[in-house]
Amino acid sequence: MPLISLARSRATSPSSSSSSSTTTMTTKFLTTNTIVLVLLLTSFTLLSWQPAAAQGNQTPQQVCPEHNEIAPCVCSVKKNGLDILCETTDLSHITKSMSTLKGKSPIIFYLKLRHNNLPKLQGFLFLALDIRHLTIHNSSLAAIEENSLSSLGKGLTQLDVSLNQMKTVPSTALKHLYHLLILNLNHNKITVIHNNAFEGLDTLEILTLYENKINNVEPEAFRGLEKKLKRLNLGGNELTMVPQQALSILDNLKKLEIQENKIKIIREGDFAGLESLDSLILAHNMITSVPANVFSHLGLLNSLELEGNKISSIDKDAFKGLEENLQYLRLGDNNLQAIPSEALRPLHRLRHLDLRNNNISVISDDAFTGYGDSLTFLNLQKNDIKVLPSMIFENLNSLETLNIQNNKLTRLPQDIMEHIIDTLRIIDITDNPLVCSCELTWFPKLLQDLKNKDDEMAQKKKPICHMPVENRDYFVQSMPLEKMHCAGLSSSEASDLLDTNGVLLWRLLPVNMLVTFLCTF
Repeated sequence: MPLISLARSRATSPSSSSSSSTTTMTTKFLTTNTIVLVLLLTSFTLLSWQPAAAQGNQTPQQVCPEHNEIAPCVCSVKKNGLDILCETTDLSHITKSMSTLKGKSPIIFYLKLRHNNLPKLQGFLFLALDIRHLTIHNSSLAAIEENSLSSLGKGLTQLDVSLNQMKTVPSTALKHLYHLLILNLNHNKITVIHNNAFEGLDTLEILTLYENKINNVEPEAFRGLEKKLKRLNLGGNELTMVPQQALSILDNLKKLEIQENKIKIIREGDFAGLESLDSLILAHNMITSVPANVFSHLGLLNSLELEGNKISSIDKDAFKGLEENLQYLRLGDNNLQAIPSEALRPLHRLRHLDLRNNNISVISDDAFTGYGDSLTFLNLQKNDIKVLPSMIFENLNSLETLNIQNNKLTRLPQDIMEHIIDTLRIIDITDNPLVCSCELTWFPKLLQDLKNKDDEMAQKKKPICHMPVENRDYFVQSMPLEKMHCAGLSSSEASDLLDTNGVLLWRLLPVNMLVTFLCTF
């Protein structure tokens, strides 16, 4: 009989008056102690249950198998699971190691099979394993059986099968990877991307196919990837044209890389459907011209790379549609004869303009009018520029980096630089045939000011000028002013203007630059 019931029965049973007091006291004692006992039992139960509940919400502690159990593979414990590396071995040893791991039921966060002899990935090799990132790199892999990856569908998020021998996309093996986010097929021998090659990979965000031999992308090649795909790399292949039909469904794509192909022509409509694109890389192809409206569908484009082509002409409406967002434009290593100012003028948000290694010889006064006030980086190195117009930098009031290295400049008058002197942080004028002249005596002070701003890049290279009278070269910072006979400057005064490092001091500077110099100190 329960204690409480027993206590109650005793309390209500007939008895003599002499024992009623005793019975009442006994009842109170039993009732009080019973309540205490129940509370203690309840507390003990709760204390016993809480740790178990808490343990159920934690990841079980991961433990590596003994080394001899999975040799030649090696194991280490990481925060999110095991990291297992198998190198320079073969299928039989890998199979044995995987069998050992199946009995342990661990979370394998990284399984890296590298530099192995693994020509074929057999079915169910990874059965009953929980693998999150799988790498099979440089292992002579030529085929992946349909069921070899099917058991990994719920957990695998990254698959890297780069630097192997695959000639086609292993579509049947991939279709079960329902949670895959990143797929790396770089450095294989794929020639064609067939229709529905990535069927089932609805969650894929990054697909890289760099350095294959792709010459054909069928119209429905990327069907199924349109919901999530953010980055696509088709670089280093043998494409002769932009695969417009296949790309047009990827309306969530942010970055498209088609560099290092054999594309000769880009046309209006090639990028239709890619309205979300932020970065487009067309570098190192064989493009000769940029026609009107070719990028008109890319209103959100922030970065455009066209360097390393054979571009000699750019239509005045080539960048139409890019006015509001384009900030980075790379046109280096082409065949441009002049800065394409008319095409650039609408780009009022442009910050980075790279025109290195072209054939530009003459720059007009208004070359940067209309868009120059937003530029912070300008690269004109390795051209044939002989003269800089006096007002060339008038609108570049945000410029921080200027590279005019390796041109044919003999003069650098101070008035040219006055418009950018307050914002400039890095300048490179090396490898120009500068003449040591009184016209250049202002420049060492600029270099010293840049050094005071702690810009290491500004001091890596020291410009040199040539002294015709002596047929000798000097560092610009160390020009022999006492021999130059500058107007209004005696030999003794020139000597006084040099510090112990041979750097010109402030007396040569106009008042506005002197104020800047004094404020620095």
